[in-house]
Amino acid sequence: MFRRTTRSLLAVGATLAVVLGACASAPAAPALTDPKEILTKAAVSVKDVKTFEVTGGFSGTANVPQFGSFDLSTVKVVGAFDVPNKKAKISVDAPTLLGTKIDALVIDQVAYYKVAGPLAMTLQASADKYTKMPVPSDAGDPVADATDVAKLTADMQAALDKLPSAPVKQADDKCGDQDCYHVTIAMTADQLKALQPTSSISGDVSVDVWTLKSNYRPAKLAITAATPDMGNFGFTLDLKYDTSVAIDAPAADQLVNP
Repeated sequence: MFRRTTRSLLAVGATLAVVLGACASAPAAPALTDPKEILTKAAVSVKDVKTFEVTGGFSGTANVPQFGSFDLSTVKVVGAFDVPNKKAKISVDAPTLLGTKIDALVIDQVAYYKVAGPLAMTLQASADKYTKMPVPSDAGDPVADATDVAKLTADMQAALDKLPSAPVKQADDKCGDQDCYHVTIAMTADQLKALQPTSSISGDVSVDVWTLKSNYRPAKLAITAATPDMGNFGFTLDLKYDTSVAIDAPAADQLVNP
């Protein structure tokens, strides 16, 4: 539900968060004041990515038709990415969403996943063993796309130009012990509908992006929504760089279809 309802905003935010480079000490970068320039440079900063990890969580309560209200505060997301070797893994643990738990791996052109909870039947997945499947050939090369500087710059500028309201630079902030820029993109339901006609969000939505002042790389992404029918909820993603990442294919005895 949340992937569908926030897709238009994630078009801006996801590019900033998909891949990140090292955050070791580096010469000070020129100070920026234009929020569009901050977001564009954040997208371009992915070109030197090697490995990174993400940790995220939801907040608030969501009202789902025919299912009732769900406390989202227990929903956690953890992921790790090895860009040069085209490997990724992500886990979603959502005990208050009918006990849903998802573990997924992508290694080059092969995906593995196991699912617990009501989605298992829909995805024809096992809760105990991984289902193996090829990555569709029409998916392209997301790693190459995410590190193509010229494409990232053009795509980001095009996305920003489509926004019905301009992004706003907030006061500089701290990301752990690092100095960060803070930019907010805010939209009403009508503005979001104009940007993405299929959106079902009926309230105000905002995307906040924090980027390191030293090298412009994103450090944190937050999305919040306040709606009269779906409730008030949000999602926050924190990013950690140049970590030691180990992502391996499951052993044959851990596969449904070895």
